Amino acid sequence: MNQFDLNGKTALITGASRGLGLTFAKALARAGADVAITSRTLASLDGPRAEIEALGRRVVPMALDVREEASIRRAVDAAHDALGNIDILVNNAGCNIRKRALDVT
Repeated sequence: MNQFDLNGKTALITGASRGLGLTFAKALARAGADVAITSRTLASLDGPRAEIEALGRRVVPMALDVREEASIRRAVDAAHDALGNIDILVNNAGCNIRKRALDVT
């Protein structure tokens, strides 16, 4: 049995337009998962969408700003509507704010 077989599973990856998010999305797709990929701008997901489609998996790109609860709810609902239940969540989106942690709102 292949421990990394994700056929029939769905993943939602935040911050998937580049870097680690894109790497996670492609790795999960190679293992058989269909993926919902997100970024703050939909246009930045054109390349990642094509790369994942080339792996033979379903992919749904969507705009998501993890700083806004309404945006999160819309993205989760859209991913569920398009791909079914979400089995895997990769909370990758982040930012680099050069302040003391107590000074970040």
